[in-house]
Order: sequence, then C-alpha cells, then structure tokens
Amino acid sequence: MNYSQYKKTRKKLLIKNIIFMSLILGIALVSTYKIYNKFRDARDKIMNSPSLEVTFHDSEKVTINKVTPVTDSVGLSKKAYRFTIKNNTNTKVSYSVKIVPDNDAYKNDKCGEYKIPLNIIKAGIHEKGQVSDIYNLDDLENNVLVIKELSPKEEVEYTVRFWISKNTLTPEAKLHFHGKLEIVENN
Repeated sequence: MNYSQYKKTRKKLLIKNIIFMSLILGIALVSTYKIYNKFRDARDKIMNSPSLEVTFHDSEKVTINKVTPVTDSVGLSKKAYRFTIKNNTNTKVSYSVKIVPDNDAYKNDKCGEYKIPLNIIKAGIHEKGQVSDIYNLDDLENNVLVIKELSPKEEVEYTVRFWISKNTLTPEAKLHFHGKLEIVENN
C-alpha cells in the first residue's frame, strides 16, 4: 500500500468516526433533554385557578412517619415542601395557604385510627428570604397557615416544614399524619 492510498483511507475513517460520534452525541443530548422534561413535569405539579398559578416543587401531600419530638430549631431543618404562587392578573388577589387532613390517604392506607393528634404537630412556613412563622396545627383557624395578598403579576415562594413538638410525651411510634397543602383564592 502506498502512502497516498494510506492517506485517503485514513481520511475516510476519520470522517466516518466524526459522523458516528456526532450521531451518538446528538442522540444522547436529545435523550437527556426528553428524560429531564419528563421528570420535571412529574415533579412540578401545577394547580391553576382563574387568577393564581401554583407550582408545587416537591409535593402538595404532607406525610409525617417518624413520631419523634424535636425542638423548633431541629424541626425547621426537616424535609421542606416548597411551592410558588403567581398572580396572573392585573389586579390584587388574596389567597390562603391551608394544611388539611388527606382523608383519601388515610382511607387507602387503612390507618385512620393511627392519626397523630393535631395538638402535637407543629408547622413552620416562610416566604423566601423571610423568617419562619411557627404554629401548632391545632391552633390554626380553619387550617389556615397564611392569608396574604399578591400584587398584579407578583410571585412568591413558600417553604413549609412539619414536625412533632418537643413539649409532648413520646407518642406511640406507629402514629402518622397525612395532609395536603391547599392554596385557596379568597373572594
């Protein structure tokens, strides 16, 4: 084989390898994009009302399985439930953030007799960049954590955490709590 033939063969192989690697890279990029969007859509559950768009970044369903009393500072480092509320209108909109028992989850798990009493569950809620407000669930009026108003096109992000109050006796270990975060537009 002479040198010019060797050079032509090498050039053909190089072009073939470049095309093959570009094709593999293109398939990998498209696949990664599709997978990312599939899981992002599953993760960010969106609830819309006529005026508000609510995006739950984790889940709107709240579960407490570990019945270990902790201090407020430890409770505020527990698992967070994050969501964003956006006003889609050109007027102010009033809304409430509520935590309500998830009766469907209790029914599906057949665990209604193992509910944690609300007087020992604490909740900490805060807007991004603000200090947390801490409540006992039993002390909430109509299960409302926050009542606020959003200006036109304004958006706010909340973080909510739940834990068992340190000021309680150690409750029965098999107790648990199922709840749902609800955002209700006030009229």
